[in-house]
Parts: sequence; C-alpha cells; structure tokens
Amino acid sequence: MTKTKVSKVQRCAKVMAVSLLGVCTMSEANAAGFQLTDYSMTGLGRAYAGAGIVGDDYSALGYNPAGMSLMKKSGAQAGAAMIWQHGDVKGLASRGSAANIIQGKEHVNIPVGVPSVFAQYHINDTFDFGFGIYAPFGLASKYDHHSFVSDHGINSSLEVIDIAPALSVRFNEQWTVGASLIARHGTVRMTNTSNGIGYSDFNIDGWGYYAKLGVMYEFTKDTRIGLSYQTKNFDGDHKLKGDHNMMYMPGPSAILNGAWDGGTETALPEFFLLSGYHKQGKFGYSASARWTKWKNFNDFKLTSTSPLGFTETDYNWDNTWTVSIGVDFFYSEKWTFRAGLGFDESPVKNAGKRTPRIPDNDRYWMSVGASYALNDKVRLDFGYSHLYLPTYKARNGTHTKGIGGTSTMPIDVKYDVNAEILGLQVQYDF
Repeated sequence: MTKTKVSKVQRCAKVMAVSLLGVCTMSEANAAGFQLTDYSMTGLGRAYAGAGIVGDDYSALGYNPAGMSLMKKSGAQAGAAMIWQHGDVKGLASRGSAANIIQGKEHVNIPVGVPSVFAQYHINDTFDFGFGIYAPFGLASKYDHHSFVSDHGINSSLEVIDIAPALSVRFNEQWTVGASLIARHGTVRMTNTSNGIGYSDFNIDGWGYYAKLGVMYEFTKDTRIGLSYQTKNFDGDHKLKGDHNMMYMPGPSAILNGAWDGGTETALPEFFLLSGYHKQGKFGYSASARWTKWKNFNDFKLTSTSPLGFTETDYNWDNTWTVSIGVDFFYSEKWTFRAGLGFDESPVKNAGKRTPRIPDNDRYWMSVGASYALNDKVRLDFGYSHLYLPTYKARNGTHTKGIGGTSTMPIDVKYDVNAEILGLQVQYDF
C-alpha cells in the first residue's frame, strides 16, 4: 500500500472516532412504528426519496450498500437529526384496577437526537469499503410521573445502534452489488407506575446480528435504480436481558419491591427498499418505496423473575409502505437546494391496536434542504421536515400478571401530536 493510501485510512479512522462520541451522547425517537430513516441529512431534505443511490453523501451503506460506488472517492461524514414531537394528549385511563378510571390531559414536548457517522474508502474502480454507525430503529415516549396514563407507561425508549462494515463491487458500467454485515445493539427502558404509587423500571439490552444486501443498475451515468433488502436477526428474535427494579409497591404488593431479572424477545422487521434517480440539466429527480414486514411484531412481553411474572401488550401490527418523491436543484458549484414529499404508513391500523407506549399513526412528510460546499473537500448539508399526523386515539390497554392473576387495564386516549425534524451534517473528502 502506498504512503498516500495509508494516510487516507488514518484520517478516516480519526474522523470516525471523533464522531462516535456524538453517537454515545444522544438517543432516538420514534418514526412510523419505531423505524428510523434519519441518517442522511441530504436525504432528509428530499424526504429520503432516492435513498441509497443519489450519490451525494457517504450514507449509502445504511440504505443500499451498492450505492457506495457512486461517490468514486474516499471520505467521511458526521451528522445528527433533532426530532421534536409536540402536541396534546387527553382522555381516560385505568389506574390500579380496570374499574378505576382517571381523566386527564397533558402537553407533549419531546426533543430527541438521532446521530450518525459514516466513512468510505475508495479502493479502486471496482471495490469500495465503507463503515457506518447509525440508528435504524428507535422509540421515545414520555409522560409525567403523575399523568393519568402513568400506569400504562411513563418513559418508554428503544435505542438501536447499528455498527456496519460494508463492501460494494462494480462489475461493469451497469451493475453494482453491495453487502453490509450489521452488529446491532438494542437497549429498552420501560417505566410505569402501579396504582399511581408503585414504580416499575425495566432496563434491558442485547446484541443481534443482521445483514443488508443491495443491487444497483445504471441505465446511464445520470439514470439508475436500486433495490436493497434488510434481513431479520440471524438468530430469530432479538433477545434483551437486564434489570427489573420495583419500588414503593403498597400493601400486599410490597413483596414485589426489589431488584429482579428482566428481559424480552422482539422481532425487528425485515424490509425491501426500491429507489430511482434521474438527473437532467440542473435538476435531479428521485423516488423511493419501502415495504416493511411488521407482521411478526405480534406482542411485546416484558418478563420478570418477580412474582409479577410479566406485562404484555398485544400489537398485531400490519406490514407497511413508505413512499417519497424529491427534487434537487443544482444552483451553482457551491449551492444545491432540494425538496420532497412523503407518506409513511403506520403499522397500527386502528385505535384498538394503538398503545400509549407507541402512540403511532400515519405521517405525511414535507421536506426542504440545502448543501453548501465550503471548499473542494468540505461540505455542509441541512435538512428540515414537518411531519403531519392526523388526530388519532389509543385504546389498547396493558395485560399484567400479578398476585391476583392476569388483568387487562383499559384506556381511551386522544392524541393531537405532530413532529419537526431538523438535521445538520458535515462531509469531508480525503
């Protein structure tokens, strides 16, 4: 290896190490279901249309590893999207027993960061090697400790980080394939009260192993399509284990107080992503469609070695489609502007399947963005999206196995909540 190539690899490693610090200090927020797409700020500006095959940043391995070949150079990027959920929640919820119904209202204000870092080494005209750390799934819902829904959930968080090396192989001017091996770490934190007094806190985590496969076909240098597939966990369900702490339980339930072992098994979904891109003059046109297999996410059971046994919620989600279209305007050598529209279908089809922990609904994306080249090596990317969610209700209660047997706690909660996403990213070409 030449001295120049060694230097490039060393610089790549330094940038990745610094950016990793940002990953360790931020968490995730929920998208449709709890799937995230927010690891490209250029993509954010066009509602992620053309994801993986536009070729204007180093995030392709997170969407379609075959798209890494489009950069034709080595470099790295670091970015973060800030997702702000805001609105009002009101309605009825049971506390302590199914017969004890509490009425309430509160304001939702949840800002959450989604960081990412990618690096890529252009080996030659055939091979490109990449490495990424990003968040493909995440969830954040939060209510006040004294909320009328506190028995059903206070803090609910799912933080998933992918650590993914990838390789793309260009066979000729038309065909490129790519693959990424993924080590995925998931952390789940679930808290709630019992009868508004006792406190339950699950804090569990675990590793799973996945892969992403991609193919890209280029009709011309300005027109192409790509298809990628995200596998399920190689070992089946993703297993998480850790602590279950219970405190302040009243009366006979006091025997539950203490530190117990907790765990869960969950099915993170497979998905297919189809993207297209065409450039003509000063404009680039893009589109994407993603099919996500949520059908295997039937329930979410938190198990405990305590006499509580388990808490369980039936979900029975449906498979979903996400579609988007976008346009880029190459205004000058320094400035590029972009916009996009998207529809993100929720796997939750009615209020009877919706819960306070994952109060999900369809999303309509309206996005704008821009890129500015500081010089021939450094570029800044900006993106903003408004996510409109029609008003919706949650009526899916929690099933709990306690000392007296299994009980179902009903709810009827109305959500008027929307979200904003603001993203910033810096790219450096070696």
